[in-house]
Amino acid sequence: MSRHIGVIFAVSIAVGAAGCATYPEVTSQTVIVAGVGPVEVERLNVRVVSIDRPARSVVVEQRGNTWRVEVPPIFGNLENLREGDMVEIRRVEGVLVDVRRGKRGARPAITYTEAASEPQFQNLPEKYVVRAVTVTARFERFDATNNVVSYVGPLGPRSLTVADPAIRAELQRLKRGDMVDLSLAEAFHIVLN
Repeated sequence: MSRHIGVIFAVSIAVGAAGCATYPEVTSQTVIVAGVGPVEVERLNVRVVSIDRPARSVVVEQRGNTWRVEVPPIFGNLENLREGDMVEIRRVEGVLVDVRRGKRGARPAITYTEAASEPQFQNLPEKYVVRAVTVTARFERFDATNNVVSYVGPLGPRSLTVADPAIRAELQRLKRGDMVDLSLAEAFHIVLN
């Protein structure tokens, strides 16, 4: 159990790449999740470079790019993690549940909370954990015909289908280049290699 808890924190390592100069390499596959439809299961592989347990921060590396990640207490004890450990993170981005204009001077970032407020996923493979995520990103465009929002966040250019009519209406008021806070649910699973 302690190994499982120690491993769960690694998701923030992989997707908490805010502030890194280049984008991490991500591979993906499409699966069907009941209640959401076709979604991408992304796979991100990183290597642990160093661990500062008292400060609860970890430096990770992928393809020569390194970045520091602050690890919230919810992800458990860091004692089971070692330098050189390889971590594969599998994550499924869920539905957009809120959008707000970002604060003046905001930079791309990812903020996690302990759990998603409502169950957004059904029929996920075992061992996936669901949590709420707020991505601060630069708004690119909203395609009202296909209900897809495009943005650039800490992990680079992304797009997301928007189901809620109120959120679609809010997105239509934004201009390209606006900083926004996009709140969504995500599911993830960690594999130590």
